[in-house]
Amino acid sequence: GHLQKDCKKDTTASTSGQADKKPGASAYVFTITEGHAAKTS
Repeated sequence: GHLQKDCKKDTTASTSGQADKKPGASAYVFTITEGHAAKTS
């Protein structure tokens, strides 16, 4: 998951703010953030 987050670092941060407007990206970012946050928190 690190590779994905590293590659999408900029995109993730940008999409994170507009996750509500981006259904597809929202689900994608949510999945990564959910799994990553679970291990980071």
